[in-house]
Amino acid sequence: MKRRFVFLAYLAFLLMLLTACETESKTEGKDNKVKELKYEGSTLEIKDEYNEWNLSPKFNYQTKSYSGESSTYEVIGSKDGFGITGNFPMKADKQKKFFWFYWGEENIKNQPVKVMAYKKGSEELIKVFSGKFYEGAQINENEVNMPSYLMLPSPGVWNLLAYINDELSGNIVVEVIPKG
Repeated sequence: MKRRFVFLAYLAFLLMLLTACETESKTEGKDNKVKELKYEGSTLEIKDEYNEWNLSPKFNYQTKSYSGESSTYEVIGSKDGFGITGNFPMKADKQKKFFWFYWGEENIKNQPVKVMAYKKGSEELIKVFSGKFYEGAQINENEVNMPSYLMLPSPGVWNLLAYINDELSGNIVVEVIPKG
């Protein structure tokens, strides 16, 4: 009887160990999923965290300038990362000025920025802007800003990928309506 109990306890332990390994292996695989996109004859890999298609939230952002003047902006993006403000809605095939915000923890002032984009259902990546977040464009000392002109060629849902020093650092998912 004692042997049977020891055997069953050992078997239960092995099953728990195998289950834990299986769960860990599935989790590791999930973190490593990527989407391959084509850009100028090469292939770039985009991690799943930047391949979500829920529209980025809109929110009102209130700030004060260095002179103390208060301003409120309608922003699309993340309060902990990148956001854009401008003349919404975005219209296809029409270049418009947008102002980028960055509220993340990294110091990205005067670093090269490249904004790439791809449309939902597409595997083609396009470059829509390059520039940098520079001190002269700041509204106040607690945020980093960058003016830009953006144009997306067709209506639909687009994923704007922000690269800082050629490293994917954030994204904003927007809806683009037909021009007209």
